Amino acid sequence: MDIQAFKNFPPITRTYLLISILANVLCFAQIVKPIHLFLNFQLIIYHFNLWRLFSHAFFFGQIGLKAFFYIFFFSRYSKALESYSFQGKKQDYLYLLVFGNSIMLLFKIFIVEAQFLGPAITNMVVYLWGKKNAQQQINLINILHIRGSSLPFVLTLSSLLLKQKTLKLDLIGIIAGHLYYYLEEIYPRLIGGQKVLKTPFFFEIVFSKET
Repeated sequence: MDIQAFKNFPPITRTYLLISILANVLCFAQIVKPIHLFLNFQLIIYHFNLWRLFSHAFFFGQIGLKAFFYIFFFSRYSKALESYSFQGKKQDYLYLLVFGNSIMLLFKIFIVEAQFLGPAITNMVVYLWGKKNAQQQINLINILHIRGSSLPFVLTLSSLLLKQKTLKLDLIGIIAGHLYYYLEEIYPRLIGGQKVLKTPFFFEIVFSKET
C-alpha cells in the first residue's frame, strides 16, 4: 500500500489503521510488549493504566496470516462504511467505534480471552457493512460467492474450522455490531422515529472546525 493510497482512506479509518499497524509492528519488533497493551481491569482501576481501555483494540495478535486478514478486512470494509454510509459524518463513525468498544469492555467481565479486541472491532465493522449491503455479491478467493450479509458469519465459521483463538472475539464483534444496528436502525422505527443513540456533543466539537 503506497502513501497516496493510504491518504485516500477516510480519516477515522486511516487513523485507526495507522495506530494498529504501528502497534503491531512495535510488538513484533519487541519495542513494545503486548502485555503493556492488553485489557486488564485491575491494572486500569488500581494502577490507573487508562490507556488499556483503548490500546487493546489496536492489537491483532502475533504477526501472521490471521492478523493480516483482520487488518485487511478492517481497512476494506471500514473504508467503505465510512466513505458511504457515514459520508460527511466522521463524528458519528468515531462514536460507532467508541460505542462498540464500550460494549466489548462489558464482555471482558465474562470472557477471560477478551484481552485484545482488534478482531472483534473488525468483525463488528464487517457486520455493519454487511447489514447495509446485504444483497451485494462477494467473491472470496475466486471460489465462494456469498452475499454481504453472510460475510461476518463466514469469517467466524473460518475461525471455528481452523480452531482459532479469535472465535469468541468474532462473536463479540457480531453481537456489538447487531446491538448498534438495532438501536440505530430498528428500534427508532418501533418508537415513532426517535433516535436512541445520539453522538455526544463532544464529538461534534472535535470535528466542528472541519468542512
